[in-house]
Amino acid sequence: MRLMIRVPWRGTAAVAVLALAGCASVTPVEPPETTLPPVFTNANNDSNSTEANSNADRSNAMGSNAISANRWWQSFNDTQLDQFIAQGLEQNYSLQAAWARLAQSRALWRQNASGQYPDVNLSLSKSRAWRENTTNDLWSAGVSTEYELDFWGRVSALDDAGRLSALATHSATRTQANTVAGQIALNWFGLIKEGQNLALLQQQQARVSAALQVTQGRFQRGQADVSDVWQQQQLLESINADLISAQGQRDSYQQQLAVWMGRSEWLSAAALENSELRTYQTQALPQLDITPLTVPVSALQQRPDVQQAFFKLQSANAGLAAAAANRYPRFTLNASYSGSDEDLSKVFDNWLANLAGGLVLPLIDGGNRRAAVAQQRAVVDENLAAYQQTLLDAAQEVQQALTDERQSQALVVSLERQLALASKTEAFQNNRYRKGVGDFLALLNAQQDVIGLEKQLLNARWSQLQNRIQLYKAVSHGDFSEEEASS
Repeated sequence: MRLMIRVPWRGTAAVAVLALAGCASVTPVEPPETTLPPVFTNANNDSNSTEANSNADRSNAMGSNAISANRWWQSFNDTQLDQFIAQGLEQNYSLQAAWARLAQSRALWRQNASGQYPDVNLSLSKSRAWRENTTNDLWSAGVSTEYELDFWGRVSALDDAGRLSALATHSATRTQANTVAGQIALNWFGLIKEGQNLALLQQQQARVSAALQVTQGRFQRGQADVSDVWQQQQLLESINADLISAQGQRDSYQQQLAVWMGRSEWLSAAALENSELRTYQTQALPQLDITPLTVPVSALQQRPDVQQAFFKLQSANAGLAAAAANRYPRFTLNASYSGSDEDLSKVFDNWLANLAGGLVLPLIDGGNRRAAVAQQRAVVDENLAAYQQTLLDAAQEVQQALTDERQSQALVVSLERQLALASKTEAFQNNRYRKGVGDFLALLNAQQDVIGLEKQLLNARWSQLQNRIQLYKAVSHGDFSEEEASS
């Protein structure tokens, strides 16, 4: 029986988010409760597998590893990656555009909030009148103010809508920051992976070339067929083709890394001689901790896409409150203080003060305001459904990432065992062939098996690393800016 937990919008993370948002005058929308497992994990619970049980016992002894959302890339212990991501978070143009959109959203919020304060205007004018042989100047000055009495909460609702919309935009910015960090990590490790791939292919090339020389020698002595030489040459040429492909993939990772970091000077092929990039040739893919990973359900509420959907829902709800209040009478106060005189210094000696109250009551508008309320209510319903779907998608993404992580770990272990056995077979067949007692076809098959498994193992380790990065991104809150964290 699986333990379940109900996750309402006001979960631990959501409460923290609302505390940052400030006190709202509009009652927030409470989405329906969503039933989710309390913890997501990649631990293997297959009770029918003896090996799975032994792994589970070992995992329990080692304990589980809770995923951290804070600067997740530092878990790879790669100082070069740390520097690249720091540069990318500062220089990436798409992220700069996201910050600009956030500045726009905050400015719109300030515009909405301005309705809570009186509108004060100062006027100054001068007029000149001509009568026969005389000319008279007249100075006029005044101060006027207008203020809406917010009896129905229309003005404060507009303020809430602007504030919550700005918070949603901030969440979208954090999503983009997480994307930038993830893409830089993927392309940097992709560059390292291709460096390892090129080194592996060169080793395979050397091994097959050595085997080709032995085969050619046996052919010259009449101990092998010419087809044996051709097959060995074909295998060598296939490795040469893989080298060409690997070089192209390496260049592609380099170019993508340059784009995500905003480093246009790295787009050229010569950039690989740069000291910062050249380290890819000697680095190895990081060794990942195989301890079972866990993600608490509360981490979902910290995801920026979930928070963005939540704030969009609350902003739409505030817009509904403003639309509803717009159907009621609007009360305004107007005050003015003015004076006029031929001498500017005496303008306010003869002054006139005025205070007036105004009432605007909509009578007939063809159903416009009623339709606006209905339209805004539908917007709330849309955003409510979008929030619930986003929460479910987040849960599915986290669980899928954990599942992929477990499967990739198992695949790497299996391929390592296969490669160890295939290497023994190749060494045995190669030794027999050199002594003249072995079969060439058996040696060729053994060589092909080793070459294929070496490729599969490298690709499996690369997939395992990609899955780990995807898992980190799926859990991360995306708030990596020290300035934002301290403000």
